[in-house]
Amino acid sequence: KKINTQNKIISQQVESLTKLLSQKENILHEMHHRVKNNLQNVISILEMQKESINFNNIEELIRGNQNRIHSMALLHKKLDMSEIDGEISLPGYLKELSELVMSSYQDASKTILLQYNCAVEKLSLNKALPVGLIIVELVSNSMKYAFKGKKSGVISIEILPDSRPNTINLVYLDNGVGFDFDAVNGKGLGMEIIKGLIEQLDATYKSLNRNGFNLSIVFKENKA
Repeated sequence: KKINTQNKIISQQVESLTKLLSQKENILHEMHHRVKNNLQNVISILEMQKESINFNNIEELIRGNQNRIHSMALLHKKLDMSEIDGEISLPGYLKELSELVMSSYQDASKTILLQYNCAVEKLSLNKALPVGLIIVELVSNSMKYAFKGKKSGVISIEILPDSRPNTINLVYLDNGVGFDFDAVNGKGLGMEIIKGLIEQLDATYKSLNRNGFNLSIVFKENKA
């Protein structure tokens, strides 16, 4: 009877370990897949820059690429290995990312305030990466151009559930000089990247150029 009991316990332990091993193998495979995709994103951005005529400042080019790569690295850092459902905790990721980009452009002579509100707790990884890269480009653009000639400014980021099911609304604004978002050629590679990422999200957008810059991006979340 003791042997039978022990055999049952051993069988349960073997079954549990087998499931755990399979789980770890799936996570490792998924991580390799994500790293491959992220490297492809970096290569694509570098290819776009190679064709760009607007990057005459090598320091700015390096800083921009550092922030883009940081966004991908931070996504992996924030990914809890126990979260096998392929979702990431969104508020902390985007807040830390926004502050990281702001600090890389910080000018001691200016006071730029970041207002942040994320009411979406979880987001799938294949949506979180383009959203993070969009934030990188928007914050970078604001810090570089929006507050020229101003001593202070405000950047606001809101990510809220839309009234439609499984739909999310990202609202970005600054109270700087404003610009026409649709005039891509007039604003350079960053805006071109954002439009490509909006397309990747299969999202729609609205842009206003009044009392600063305002961009609203609406996209659907992937739900099983």
